[in-house]
Amino acid sequence: LGWNALVTFGSMYFLIPRLFGREVYSLRLVEWHFWLATIGIVLYITSMWVSGIMQGLMWRAVNPDGTLTYSFVESVQAMHPFYVTRFLGGAIFLLGLFVMAYNMWKTVAAGQSVEARIPEPAAAH
Repeated sequence: LGWNALVTFGSMYFLIPRLFGREVYSLRLVEWHFWLATIGIVLYITSMWVSGIMQGLMWRAVNPDGTLTYSFVESVQAMHPFYVTRFLGGAIFLLGLFVMAYNMWKTVAAGQSVEARIPEPAAAH
């Protein structure tokens, strides 16, 4: 997830229509995919970041006698809502991926063929 996924998606949106000589089936679906992927990534990353800080602080907490304040099980239980949020973020990201797959499938299968411009080489001066 993250920047490398979005770079890969952008590359696919650029290359697939050109390889098949078609226009993208729906630019609106491209926007939906972008926002679903972005929201999914943000939920996924922030939930893990916050839960990691919380877990670290729970593991560092000690009682006056030197024993741990929280057991490992308590820290895992405290992280459960963040795991649910992470799952939702991943599901939203995956939904965006399905939107992209549908859009690319329709681009290849049902898109209208376009004339590809081949640039002329510049004359030497």
